Amino acid sequence: MEPPSDNFQVVTVDLRRPPADRWRLTPPQREQARELLSLYKSDLSLRPDVSEFLVSAGKDLIRAEYWEEMESLARQVGVSISGVALCNFYYDALKVALGCTAFAIEAPDGVLHARNLDWWTQNLALARYTAVCRFVGGPAGDFTTIGWPGFIGAFSGIAPGRFAVSLNAVLSLDPPRLATPVVLLLRTALEQAPSFDRARELLSESPLPCDCLLLLTGTLPGQLAVIERTPSRYALRGPQAGYICVTNGYRQLDAGFGSAPPGLAATCCQRFERVEALIANRRPQTPADCFRYLNDPQVRMDMTVQQMVFRAATGQHWIGSPHPA
Repeated sequence: MEPPSDNFQVVTVDLRRPPADRWRLTPPQREQARELLSLYKSDLSLRPDVSEFLVSAGKDLIRAEYWEEMESLARQVGVSISGVALCNFYYDALKVALGCTAFAIEAPDGVLHARNLDWWTQNLALARYTAVCRFVGGPAGDFTTIGWPGFIGAFSGIAPGRFAVSLNAVLSLDPPRLATPVVLLLRTALEQAPSFDRARELLSESPLPCDCLLLLTGTLPGQLAVIERTPSRYALRGPQAGYICVTNGYRQLDAGFGSAPPGLAATCCQRFERVEALIANRRPQTPADCFRYLNDPQVRMDMTVQQMVFRAATGQHWIGSPHPA
């Protein structure tokens, strides 16, 4: 039996509306957004002048309509635009707080794309406030992201009949750049890329402010790729034997750390090797199989806040709540 996906709140974002009228949060969602924004601000611990600089620089780097959406959310939630902007720039500013394990595999009904989002948070807020954000009326079609109230970007998303994508954290010694925040580039791809190939091109070649690993899957056999990124470099890693895995370490690019990677990168090999061993022993064929692997004690982390499986070929997605195995 496939895991249910109907126990999560839904936010519908109509991209045919003016940007200031796209996000319509309910009163409970506004309260959730206020709590999450407070947590992000506490995590970043930025001086007011640094916050203002980041927000000012960010406004010049993102599409005007995205900025208008954030201004609208700031008004609804009753916070400053800088608070909403920093929420959406969080990954680029403090990605060391994120982990993540993901894999994709060719299955009978289409490629399955499975991922754990690992992100430390107080009071399990990110898990409790998970929102299914359904974007309708996009230039390349509708799409769905798994996010939270007040967050306009994408860590994980599916564009039915086109592709699915998810973001994992990684570190290199390459210098940062002024560029569109990663989560907003992912949203742009989901909005505008008509195909797996175009999304791969956009996500590989666009400038980025920081490092990341992107798992991209399409609708056809062979359309599985990990895009390894630094701000200015990329490498593509394809599937072997019909599957591909990714955690928090480069496999193609040189991060520049030698043999002593920092933080999460030092622990990612165990999760990578465990997922590969599980798949080698028994290939998952269904979303339920994928969730069993995501919940394996050597794969799921204490800070896992979201679990999901996508199938771009059919447009289906399934969301799970992390639980002890």
